[in-house]
Formats: sequence, C-alpha cells, structure tokens
Amino acid sequence: MRFLSTLRNVAAAALVAVTALPLAADAANFAGTWAFTGSLNYHGKSSTTAPVCTLRQSGNALAGSCKAPNFAGPASGTVSGRSIVLQWRATNAAGLKAVATMRGTWGADGVVRGTITSTSWPAAGILTGQKT
Repeated sequence: MRFLSTLRNVAAAALVAVTALPLAADAANFAGTWAFTGSLNYHGKSSTTAPVCTLRQSGNALAGSCKAPNFAGPASGTVSGRSIVLQWRATNAAGLKAVATMRGTWGADGVVRGTITSTSWPAAGILTGQKT
C-alpha cells in the first residue's frame, strides 16, 4: 500500500511538472516582418517614424533589422509572453545615429500597442505595429 501511495504522489508530481512546461514556451512568435508606426510629440513639434522590421526569434531573443524612409539598421530585443522590447540602432545617409526603443504588447486583434523613445527625441511617443 505504501508503495502505491508513493507511486501516486510521484505520478501527480510528474503531471504537475508536465503541465507547467507549456508556460515556459508561451512567448508569442514575433518572427517575421512587422510594420511599425511611432508618433512622437514634444512642445508642439512632432516626428513620425514608420520602420518595417524583419525579425528572427530564438526563444525569447529577437534579432533582425529595421528600415524606414530615412533610417536603417540592426534591431535586437526580447519577448516576454505577448510583450516586446525592441531596440533599433538606426543610421541615416548623412551618418546621424539614433537608438529607438519600442515597447509594446501584442493584442488579440493582432496589433502591437505601446511606446517608442529615441535618443534623438526628448519625449516618448505612441507605437503601433502589425505583422505584414
């Protein structure tokens, strides 16, 4: 009897461990091509950026590149569940460099919504994005 009780406890523990495994793999798949739009406003001035980012995902790590009409460069970031943090190291044709940080959450409607900041702009702005 004691053996059967121990066996049941081991089986129950194994079942709990197996059902917990998918939680670690629940990171959303951000791999692919994304069209983002960022709108920044500061003291009556505004700036908009519209990078298209091609991302690869390995576990919770992102890597790839982004390109907008005037800037292009590598991007890297992390995924946690349905949330993303992506840093884009952008350079324009004149050599001006900036780092844009995009933070957002992928909603059930397929749209990422969050914020964007840039080393070349003193205020945070609104970010949206969709897989293309």
